[in-house]
Amino acid sequence: MKKIFLFLMAAMMCLPMANSAIKVHTIGDSTMAEYAESNPKRGWGMFLGAFFDENFVTVNNAGHSGMDTRQFYLKDWAGVKAAMHEGDYLLIQFAHNDEGVVTYGVDNLELAAYCKTLKADSVLSDNRGTNPQTTYRDYLRLFIKEARALGVTPVLVGPICRAYFQGNTIKRNGQHDLGDKFDKLENGQLLKDQKLPASDLSMSYVEAMRIVGAQENVPFINLTEATRVLYLSYGQTECLNQLFVDKTATQKDQTHTNALGASLIAREAAQLLKNAGILADYIDIPTTISANPNSITISEIYTGVAQEREVLLMGSGLEPASGTLTINSSENLQVSVDKENYGTEVSLAYAGGSLFEKLYIRAIYSEAGEQKDSVVISSGEMRMVLPVTANVISLAGGSTVKASWALDAMVAAPLAAVCEGPVNGSMSVSNMAPIDYNSSKVFTDANNNNVTMVRFHVTDEAGAKVGWPANEYDEKADRFIDFAVTAPASMEIRVTKISLDIAAHSTTAMCCRIRGGVDEAQLTELEEMKNMPNATVMNKEYTPTLTIPAGKTLHVRILPWMNSTSVANNKYLGVKNVVVEGMAFSPTQGIETLPINNESCTKILREGKLYILRDGRIYNAQGVIIK
Repeated sequence: MKKIFLFLMAAMMCLPMANSAIKVHTIGDSTMAEYAESNPKRGWGMFLGAFFDENFVTVNNAGHSGMDTRQFYLKDWAGVKAAMHEGDYLLIQFAHNDEGVVTYGVDNLELAAYCKTLKADSVLSDNRGTNPQTTYRDYLRLFIKEARALGVTPVLVGPICRAYFQGNTIKRNGQHDLGDKFDKLENGQLLKDQKLPASDLSMSYVEAMRIVGAQENVPFINLTEATRVLYLSYGQTECLNQLFVDKTATQKDQTHTNALGASLIAREAAQLLKNAGILADYIDIPTTISANPNSITISEIYTGVAQEREVLLMGSGLEPASGTLTINSSENLQVSVDKENYGTEVSLAYAGGSLFEKLYIRAIYSEAGEQKDSVVISSGEMRMVLPVTANVISLAGGSTVKASWALDAMVAAPLAAVCEGPVNGSMSVSNMAPIDYNSSKVFTDANNNNVTMVRFHVTDEAGAKVGWPANEYDEKADRFIDFAVTAPASMEIRVTKISLDIAAHSTTAMCCRIRGGVDEAQLTELEEMKNMPNATVMNKEYTPTLTIPAGKTLHVRILPWMNSTSVANNKYLGVKNVVVEGMAFSPTQGIETLPINNESCTKILREGKLYILRDGRIYNAQGVIIK
């Protein structure tokens, strides 16, 4: 403790505070959110940072699947605010879930009260939905007011279109105007399928956002119109095939974009910001072959544990119109264009003067410390270097820990964890319950063996089994199965692997998303599974670099929903063999400390924490090198 005090005293004698980089915080729904490499979906917030000068502007993409304005405000907003600082910017994009899922344009709380009064089936309400005239505007104003109170500049961003084509335009509801079909509560009655003339924009969420912007003197950039024009430039078939992911084997998703679609939308958003004079000096829109992102920083990676990153190579109007890119990687990296064959050199052909291809980069390190590598992309005289930096943490000297849940039968205390080493495990459910284990109709694993698993079913808030709601297309934040692993107060856990067996039962419409992380409000997606095969066990393994700080808890969370047009009863999610493995260390074990001497240094205060910049390296207040 005395050493830390002496270090802080020395730090206070360094040079004056340096200017901190501007951070752009993005809040919104699944069209903006982060996705795992294994998921073909990409939110446009994932690519926005590539259009800023990273020396001055960074992006904190806090988009979250399934969120309307109210749900985001109640569940995620506090975490975003904690990361904000004076001089930052906040981009606000909502509407997709505000429109509602079961009913359209009705405030969900009013709908829930209506259902309760009539003792109606609770599936009419799924906790999403605001009205564009009332609650939608109210929550936009709350985001604006509270951001401004922190010295943060809010910017309203029109929600991207859904690809609902109608001739040479996008349908009214695709532009988030429900005027052709909406519901409303009036005099105690739920009135369905209401309609307004095209000139009446009172059910348009985009118009509501524009009005709030004008009233609150907040910039509004119309990404809705920009994406309408973008989609139409491709035409219906090519737009859906090139920019959007598959919803099913025979149907395209008209809401969620792939890497190309998300990158093009991020480019449109950056151009709109630049045109509006918002951070314009720091925005660069490339006109040649570019990589998105244009650099890779792996904040933490463990020795011997591989991590993969995806890069989108893009170009248009290229000269020559056809050619071949040669892609070389330095030590510690391998590259691939098909995500199957990796090596230190690959080739990628392009034609027609354009290039839109994915490049996959696999990193694996044997030595700890800061590592600097690169990927070189060249063709003729064109040469582009993609830097890759990594903070590699050694696993040497730790003690093995494991928390596991067998979940192979509904025996006494079936949800209890078996723990090895200094770690505690627990399990909880929200609007889900373990119903039984399947003893009569067994599951089949990859080796064609019959196995049993605990089956889970959706419930109401009181824990009673209910039907899966109809017309859900994404997760619900308050419906999940959660596996929690807590580090002891004196040690941190470096997680090396998360594994589980999972399966659907009595349905092929079961979907789920698996997330993991220490901050419940900012869990990282590990994988999304859509239309899971019936009674077929899938073994999943993940190797994210996750550190559980001393006394903190890691959450591995399964969030299920049904891709069904009607209420689904007696449909189950089977789970078995959930295991979290890692190594336990003293929080200061194996770290490099900052020497105290008379050399000059620069103090940086970010997110309420003191950092020291010296000789090109960044240290935290305890003298630990972090970059």
